[in-house]
Amino acid sequence: MPPKGNDYSPGVTKRSILIGLILIPPNVFFLVNNHVTLSGLPTTLSMFYNVIIVLLLMVAFNSVLSFFLPSAALKEGELLTVYVMLSVASAMSGHDMMQTVVPALTHGFWYATPENDWKSLFWRYLPDWLVMSDERELRIYYLGGVSLYSMARIGHWVRPVLMWTSFFTALVAGMVCINSILRKRWIEQEKLSYPIVQLPLMVSRRDGRLFRSKLMWMGFAIAGGIDLLNGLHVIFPVLPEIPVRKYEIGRYFTAKPWNAIGWTPTYAFPFAIGLSFFMPLDMSFSFWFFYLIWKMEKVLGSILGLSNLPGFPYSGQQAIGAYLMLAVIALLSSRRHLSRVVRSALKGVKAPGEAMSYRGMLIILLLAFGYLLGFTFKAGMALWVGAIYFLLYYLIGISITRMRAELGPPTHEMFPVTPHNIMVLTLGSRRLGGQNLTVFGLLWGFNRGYRAHPMPHTLEGFKLAEQAEINLRRLFLVMILAAALGTFCAFWAFIDMCYREGGVIYPPWGGFKHLQNWLYYPSSTDRISVIFMGIGAGMTLFFRTMRSRFLWWPLHPVGYALGTSEWTVGWLWFSVLIGWFIKSTLLKFGGLKSYRRAVPFFAGLILGDYLVGGGWIIFRLLTGMETYVFWR
Repeated sequence: MPPKGNDYSPGVTKRSILIGLILIPPNVFFLVNNHVTLSGLPTTLSMFYNVIIVLLLMVAFNSVLSFFLPSAALKEGELLTVYVMLSVASAMSGHDMMQTVVPALTHGFWYATPENDWKSLFWRYLPDWLVMSDERELRIYYLGGVSLYSMARIGHWVRPVLMWTSFFTALVAGMVCINSILRKRWIEQEKLSYPIVQLPLMVSRRDGRLFRSKLMWMGFAIAGGIDLLNGLHVIFPVLPEIPVRKYEIGRYFTAKPWNAIGWTPTYAFPFAIGLSFFMPLDMSFSFWFFYLIWKMEKVLGSILGLSNLPGFPYSGQQAIGAYLMLAVIALLSSRRHLSRVVRSALKGVKAPGEAMSYRGMLIILLLAFGYLLGFTFKAGMALWVGAIYFLLYYLIGISITRMRAELGPPTHEMFPVTPHNIMVLTLGSRRLGGQNLTVFGLLWGFNRGYRAHPMPHTLEGFKLAEQAEINLRRLFLVMILAAALGTFCAFWAFIDMCYREGGVIYPPWGGFKHLQNWLYYPSSTDRISVIFMGIGAGMTLFFRTMRSRFLWWPLHPVGYALGTSEWTVGWLWFSVLIGWFIKSTLLKFGGLKSYRRAVPFFAGLILGDYLVGGGWIIFRLLTGMETYVFWR
């Protein structure tokens, strides 16, 4: 076995980097152009099906190459390097990242009307080097039917696109540095489970063990067969369908107080059942259990007459406290390691087995943070506001990253848990002022829902590097490169799409609507919200304490935080319940041996759903035909 660390690099080779760079633009083009349909959205999941499809195609091609020309075949580490590059680039161009950032360059001008009075409200605060405000060009851009590719037209976009790309490159560089610092603690010492990376590891193995499993092909046939039949049903309605995403139990509760539960789907997605099989049992149980608990809180509120209170049951505020407390707990549990990191950095001690010295990591982290502060200061945000803003952003990122590393939930949607929301609730929009709030509006796009947050993908890249002996230093740089290219390509693909199809295909929503409300209705500290943030933090600490003191305690604090999301978690809770029941039954009656034997079957469920279901989404994009959507 080759030595670990920086002495051996079977993964980050010139050809693997080149393959990744070539694949990123078409991959981003698919994500951006598929986004406007608002269905079949891969980056709303923890593991992106578009990247898994590419990995499967690469493995298939590599198998043929291995047969005819073994010496030219890609190694496992090279396949995983491409996978990591595509995952990071997909996250950057994902549903809650660049796809909601690019509209910020133009929406504030195009959708300004005499009724909303945006022109006098905040135009004077918008920095001209971050937006595109040319009135004539905006009309062409939003009405569409033209090509982007003329020097005069491109000239309108060069400056803001390059500035935003530099901003996001610095943002991701900070994430990679933080994960590099935490890597040894969270990967080598605590040995967290990293459920999300298990499938890519199995798929990329050189021995092809997974694809020789009959159980895997059985799971693949079930999931793929459902998607194939349902896809043909959409085209030929005379054919039957298997309704995996049609039942919703909330409609059966029409009388008070039970009608308070609202929309409550019972969808059975094969891929979600498969993903839940790789989750720890306490996490999969907590995932669906807390979702139902939040539903019952609404019923209780209806019984007590509290439903009419604005914000009841304040789930968003509780989620803010919960996620921030999860980050604090994660950092406190790593305090000894972090103390050693600081001491090593001050002494200039080398960090064997790491991407670089801890001093180098901290210097890059400080430079990245300083660039972000300088960027937003030039845009009009006060330094103290920027410092709090990005501190909160990275704390939320740490929370998501730790949650994925330890428990691997299939999704994580966190609409209320954003720096701007936290600061407006705690400080009040009146204290922050119009200039700071306008920059909040510009930054709203990548602080929207965090389903495509890039930070966990970079730590999972380090986990894959540990498993496949990939060079950490090179992977460190390659992930930042993939993020920069993914960001740039997302701007290109979105702007190109709008000139072709018309920017009006994208709805007038987002940060400027929030900004309008902040400026129209100045607020002070929302004390009730702050109290419920404290309740959320306290409940999270309570659940964490119970888990650490009592082995039998079944509830995980992450489930409490995730359960507040009624949208994406609502789509998946029933599938996770099915996966939890199957896994717990297998372990109870068959033990660990039965569980291990069943793993290929559930991997097949994911692969079949992703490949065939995702294939229908790609077919829709290529042909323009209405097709079956296996997810969302």
